[in-house]
Amino acid sequence: MWEDGWTLREKILVGVAGVMTLGLLGTLAFLWTGEEEPEDEPGLAAYEPRAEAAPEKDQKKEPPAEIVVDVKGEVKKPGVYRFAPGARAEEAVRKAGGPGKKADMDRVNLAQPLSDGMALYIPAEGEEAPAAGVSPENGGPAGVKINVNTASGEELQELNGVGPSKAEAIIRYREENGPFTSVDQLTEVPGIGEKTLEQWGDQVTVN
Repeated sequence: MWEDGWTLREKILVGVAGVMTLGLLGTLAFLWTGEEEPEDEPGLAAYEPRAEAAPEKDQKKEPPAEIVVDVKGEVKKPGVYRFAPGARAEEAVRKAGGPGKKADMDRVNLAQPLSDGMALYIPAEGEEAPAAGVSPENGGPAGVKINVNTASGEELQELNGVGPSKAEAIIRYREENGPFTSVDQLTEVPGIGEKTLEQWGDQVTVN
């Protein structure tokens, strides 16, 4: 064979060179595989905890589970009663035993929605103060009649469509011309016409 012509020294050198080559290749292979970054485990991101959403600062108030109404005036059983939301004045009168003998039911709006904490007042026939279904302490156009001869500017503004300027006009008129003698006389105040009086209905009085 051709190897028989090699000297011992040449054979040793070739062997050493081969061993060194194999060692170098092994080292390179080790370094190559060691530098590879490990792959992310599948599905790992799916299990990362999510930050909880911050609670909303302005949360809508839930409607009350029940509403409490003080039923008083000309009813058979005045008192505090509880109703489901959406109840009407008719239900409150019925729960209070029905209207009394002197009740003026023509002045009560039985379809009026009840609200939590309100007082429902049933007036007697000939009674001047309460005009309709809401007791005097509640005030406002749905309750006590407003005396246009004595009411303040703020009280006059409780009437439908009356702002500061119109309330001032009513007060100025009565100061310049004296007390109103009838509700119809209010049409002489600038800005108040027949349609305005129709809006007010029985919410105003001159007595």
